[in-house]
Amino acid sequence: MTTTAFPKIDLHLHLDGSLSIPFLKSLALENGLTMTDSEVRNAVTVSSSCQSLPEYLRCFDLPTRLLQTEKSLTLATFDVIQQLENQGLFYAELRFAPQHYTRLGLTQQQTVAAVLNGVNMAKQANLKIRIGILLCMFVTGSPAQNQETAELAVAYQNIGIAGLDLAGPESAVPLSEFETLFHYAYLSDLPFTIHAGECGNYDNISKAISFGARRIGHGCAARFSEECMRLLEREQIVLELCPTSNVQTKAVPSLFEHPIRTFFDRGILVTVNTDNMTVSNTTLDKEYTLLKKHFHFTDDELAKMSRTAALAAFARL
Repeated sequence: MTTTAFPKIDLHLHLDGSLSIPFLKSLALENGLTMTDSEVRNAVTVSSSCQSLPEYLRCFDLPTRLLQTEKSLTLATFDVIQQLENQGLFYAELRFAPQHYTRLGLTQQQTVAAVLNGVNMAKQANLKIRIGILLCMFVTGSPAQNQETAELAVAYQNIGIAGLDLAGPESAVPLSEFETLFHYAYLSDLPFTIHAGECGNYDNISKAISFGARRIGHGCAARFSEECMRLLEREQIVLELCPTSNVQTKAVPSLFEHPIRTFFDRGILVTVNTDNMTVSNTTLDKEYTLLKKHFHFTDDELAKMSRTAALAAFARL
């Protein structure tokens, strides 16, 4: 754990992409799969040759298969929170797609309750980190599934769920198809963020903002449009950037071409996040080190990003 002079905050962290290798190994064994540490790691950590977001998303196949019971979801949540506590984080928002964990008969509501039990478990263990849970609709999910997710997020607002998100292969379905669901969240005063502009489509960023999103997941494609960058500045939209992941998914061709320094210097509100600690083999401390080494960010600049994250958090801090 690296100690910083500012609170460490991760606003963009997927639960199923951040499970520890020992936890996954034990869960696999419970499901009749005998796997070595390296076999588990190879299954859930992206290779250095990853060429796309769909390829990156294949690393979620094993966790999704294993997290199909209430017990596994509760323990998975506790596992990730414990990791974050050990890394010295002050606050993190964990997001997950309830519809992914209904293959063996659980309802979406049961998956939400199971994850919230994991949060309570962490509190009972006297872990100090504060946690917000976000529910993810999924790009390729059915309209009925996504509507149920949105309704659950609203129903559990203020009793454990901090906000709503839309995740998945961004280009598979036009973002406009989700406008009604985000309008419902907006009218319900439920905060939401949207994965948009992760892999080339800056128009999705503008659409997400028009829906009422005050935060954008990734948003790297804004670099291709001066108009989009001016919109981010004018509306004070917060970008949840994940440098390591953004390179792995080819949201940017290489770390040196990542727009985080460009965005920061022109006054766009940016935060630094991990996305998926295990899939991307990263931690928030590793992300800070990258930013210092390759973009010469100072501790004061990192602290400014942390303040931005604190103000943008969906839970009250």
